[in-house]
This record gives sequence, C-alpha cells and structure tokens, in this order.
Amino acid sequence: QSSGWYSTVCGACQREASAADCVLLRMDRAIPSRAVSAYADLVPGQVIAGDFRVVRRLAAGGMGAVYVAEQISTGRLRALKLMLPGLLGDAASRERFVQEARVGARIASEHVVEVVAAGIDSDSGAPWLAMELLEGEDLGERVQTRGPFAPGEVLEIYNQLCHALAAAHHVGLVHRDLKPENVFMAVPRRQGVAFTVKVLDFGIAKVVGGAQSAAENSQLIGSPLWMPPEQTEARAAIRPATDVW
Repeated sequence: QSSGWYSTVCGACQREASAADCVLLRMDRAIPSRAVSAYADLVPGQVIAGDFRVVRRLAAGGMGAVYVAEQISTGRLRALKLMLPGLLGDAASRERFVQEARVGARIASEHVVEVVAAGIDSDSGAPWLAMELLEGEDLGERVQTRGPFAPGEVLEIYNQLCHALAAAHHVGLVHRDLKPENVFMAVPRRQGVAFTVKVLDFGIAKVVGGAQSAAENSQLIGSPLWMPPEQTEARAAIRPATDVW
C-alpha cells in the first residue's frame, strides 16, 4: 500500500518503490510505518548491548536503522545497525541480517566493510551488528557530484572492487546485489591512494560452495536494473559470474 499505515519500502532492495518498480523482487511484506521509524526514538547517549553509546542517527532502510555510536570499550566510533522490530518475526529477514554479520569475517579483503561485533539487544530482542564507520560516499553519489571518472580512476575502482569479489568467491560467496549504492568510496586511511573501495551489504549473498561452483536461484531477489539474466529466473544457476556481470 502506498499510503496510510504501510510504507512502500521494498523488503528486498530496501528502497522506496512502487509495486511496478519491484515486479522482479521478492516482496516479503508491507512494513508498518511505525516499525520503520521505531529506532528514530533512540537518543544520543542511549546505550545498546552494554557497549555502544548512540551519537546520532545515520540512515534507515527496509531492514534496519543505522546509527553512529561510540564503542565504550575502545572509544572508537562505529556504525551500529539494528534490525527493524517489524521484521523480527520473519525468519528469512532475520537470516539475512545475521548473514551480513557472518560473511564479513570469512572474506579476506580490506575492501569489504568490517563487522566488529554482533549480537541480540536484550531490551528490544533485535539483532544488531557494529561495523567500521566509513567516511565518504557511495559510487552513485560520487558520480552525481563529480561527474565521470578519469580512466585511471575507473581502473583503480575496478582493481579494488575485484579484490573484494575475488576474495568472496574464493570462500564460495556470491554477493548478487552489486550496484552503485553498495560500492562505497571511503576516505583512505593510508597514504598513496585517493580512495578505498568498500563493498557493502552481503545480506543476500548466496553460498555456492567454491569459486567454480554454482547454486540454484531459489528466490527472485536483488535490484532489477543490476541483475544478470539468470538472477531473474527461479532455479537458474547462481555462480561468481553473476557478480562479474
């Protein structure tokens, strides 16, 4: 429904969209608007999971809300993501959220966003994960603000992006939702580079077993404008080439 008690946040691509826009996606459910804004009530100073003090709200999507939070035990600022309470009862959504916390630890690449901790909040019962806090903008935003990249910059983006994908494919993971919004151009933390590419959101990654393996596409999920043909077909083979496309 496009108005009233329900929002039009797509359960798969996590963006505002009409049913026509998301015809190829698995629409889990209409998400109550009051659930989408539930974590907007978190206030600066509020402590989550005993170790993360909320500083400010950063973003919100169809799966969860993200806050800048201070990790009390280390003093470092982190990106703290909490699952929306309206999705707690949905097993598939919980699995996607938990998977995002697990896969980062399996991929040996500095070009995948690092998850530093994860758990269940005792007060709300909501899963949470704490990630490295990145400064910068995603690839889509960078193109809009700066215009086309120089050839050398394009090559550097692909070098870093492919490092992340090769590491993921090596341990049998296919991202299957690569798009400009999930390629983050972070401010570098070392000299000699203009940016550090970070691949975000492995929540719908597919486990295929190995770099040359494939797995059946059990559900139509992803972002239509960036999906390879096989990803739009149920029971089609999903393999590393899906990300390359």
